[in-house]
Amino acid sequence: MINKLLSLCTVLFSASLMAQVTFTNQSGLIGNYDDYSEVAVDMNGDYLDDYVRVSENGIGIDYQLPDHTFNSIFITTPIQNIPDWSVAAGDIDGNGFNDLLLGNNSRVSFLFANEDGTAYTEVPKPDYIFSQRSTLADINNDGLLDAFVCHDVDLSHPYRNGGGQNMILDQTLIVTLDRPGNYAAIWVDYDNDGDADMYLTKCRGGALPGDENRDNAMYTNNGDGTFTENGLDIGMRDNAQSWSTVFEDFDNDGDFDAFIVNHDFQNRLMQNDGTGMFTDVIAGSGINPTDLGAWENQSGDFNNDGFVDIFSEMSKELYLNNGDMTFTGQDLNFDEGGIGDFNNDGFLDVVNDGNLYINDGNANNWVKVGLEGVESNKNGIGARVKIVGDWGTQMREVRSGQGFSHMNSLLAHFGIGTSTAIETLIIEWPSGTVDVVPNPDTNTTHIIVEGSFPLSIADNSIENLKLYPNPTSELLYFSMKGLENNPVQIIDVNGKIVLNSKVSNEGSINVSSLRTGTYFAMLQVEKKTASYKFIKN
Repeated sequence: MINKLLSLCTVLFSASLMAQVTFTNQSGLIGNYDDYSEVAVDMNGDYLDDYVRVSENGIGIDYQLPDHTFNSIFITTPIQNIPDWSVAAGDIDGNGFNDLLLGNNSRVSFLFANEDGTAYTEVPKPDYIFSQRSTLADINNDGLLDAFVCHDVDLSHPYRNGGGQNMILDQTLIVTLDRPGNYAAIWVDYDNDGDADMYLTKCRGGALPGDENRDNAMYTNNGDGTFTENGLDIGMRDNAQSWSTVFEDFDNDGDFDAFIVNHDFQNRLMQNDGTGMFTDVIAGSGINPTDLGAWENQSGDFNNDGFVDIFSEMSKELYLNNGDMTFTGQDLNFDEGGIGDFNNDGFLDVVNDGNLYINDGNANNWVKVGLEGVESNKNGIGARVKIVGDWGTQMREVRSGQGFSHMNSLLAHFGIGTSTAIETLIIEWPSGTVDVVPNPDTNTTHIIVEGSFPLSIADNSIENLKLYPNPTSELLYFSMKGLENNPVQIIDVNGKIVLNSKVSNEGSINVSSLRTGTYFAMLQVEKKTASYKFIKN
């Protein structure tokens, strides 16, 4: 597998593999505002990332304009709960403008945009919470954004969206262990079953090694509105003093791996084997396992070579991904901030403490994807976005709240190296709807409305692969050898995912749970997206 990845990397991305990433500080383009937050999110619905700063006196927003300048506006309004610990963004009430979730060491607030995004109303929550990472996600998959806020000294707080601006503290929304030390939650479908799981990175001041309050936890979604903590079972119950975790498909093999920064023992680079089991492979990765003490821990493809890099508060601030689960470290003169594209050139930039660090870029190509949910939440938070081309498949998830405190862009960003074409763009929405866009343009942003590119009714088959028997009542076999453990999605005629499965060692999947009817089996094979129509008896 490693040799194959090395070959891919050499053929497709050798021109820029070891190129350093450089930034130019262009803070003269933006306003001079006090802030307790680094938000890199589009706030006015034009799918251009804006820089948002919140302070006691109001909200400063640098609205990005198409000519690469900014319209800097300060909205004066007193803020009770400044987000000096974390901030998350998303359109909670569905009015087309993003709202903010603010967290500090005593309370959280929801900051709602009005009907045209020109003013904001703070709705503070009365409950005491020493908040760490705040996140927005559709936890119960009802099409509305809920919230989950980590509590440093007690049970974390889930807030259920009751519609409009009604966010209700509801501990039944996701039942977590009643323990302190909750530092950074991240929502990720680590087991490829089509629903969002939640990994909780833990650190408890004064707790000695072996203390259960230091145990990182994975809350696996059971698909029925309940979650099961199984971090130990999958190899992710790290007992170090962990600060934050990123999940990305670092090796482009179709599943999310993880990188954990710790304050004792060692950092962890956890490789997913495709079944949702993780192994620490940091030895030999090029990342110093004992470079301890980082708070922030983020990720993105900063050189657009097609592999996700690590951006963290380590002694090497940026680790460039070589494509084979090894990384090359380089120095930057900053080590944290909100990540977005602030001049719309397809390269990831960073904002921090009033500084605008613009990526100097290179010759590599790219694509960005903005989502507009219909049945799913407005931002498409929780959606999985994939691009298929001569490199194979890359994937991202749209998330609100990564790293320890900042808020990154809600656009899915991909570098594609020297490749000049994309075969297919695939969006798997939280509702189960699948949109498949053939041959999307490169070096541009695609705005996809949920359901606007439904899976074609015609088969999209590839040579030497057939499905049998068809019709079938239980097992559906694939004629091609070597597909064991390959993910397969079963999609109904309305374009919704109704089953996530994997090819067994016998070359089949079990479809007995499906109702009688016509379906499509979709999978990625030989760097192509294949879909086959079949009938379930």
